[in-house]
Amino acid sequence: MDQSTIGVYNSEAKQIAELHAKLRPSRIYELINQYFHPRGNTVDVGCGIGRDVDWLARRGYQVVGVDGAKEMLKQARNFYPERDFIVDLLPSLEQLKIGEYQNILCSAVLMHLTSDDLMVACKRLVTLMAKNAILVLSFRGSAEIDNREKGKLYEPIDTDLLVQRFVASGLTLVLLESEFERERHLTWHNLVFKK
Repeated sequence: MDQSTIGVYNSEAKQIAELHAKLRPSRIYELINQYFHPRGNTVDVGCGIGRDVDWLARRGYQVVGVDGAKEMLKQARNFYPERDFIVDLLPSLEQLKIGEYQNILCSAVLMHLTSDDLMVACKRLVTLMAKNAILVLSFRGSAEIDNREKGKLYEPIDTDLLVQRFVASGLTLVLLESEFERERHLTWHNLVFKK
């Protein structure tokens, strides 16, 4: 994970938490409802303030949230003290076990990785998946030419190349869609893979 991005999430955790607490990723929740294994062992990679971890847990998923920004996890533990959170980050995710998860959510994270780290992260996510597991990914591009927004990295991701990497690792692409967010003039890409 880009260290400057982690630094911004740590230094601005309270303000980011206030913003994220107001957002509801409706489309991601629809994809989870449609594709995730009900009550399955689940990890939210890049869980931030834990909003989606709580949403999943309230629906019966055995879920853990993982984030590399300690201050964001402090906010998560304040909001949801009964939920499980671990400090760890892509691309390595050293705290997570191989083949352990039936469902993986990785929303708004991949764009914060350099292109070299993205390759490693893709391989690592695949190793974490159990047989027939589902991976839901969501990411966006930068609104700025230099790929930095307020210190955070938004690395451009070639969606076709990303799909090729996951397919070459043995996953099947189930869904690929893009949606435009009018308020911020951003395009989000949502992908669902099955092992």
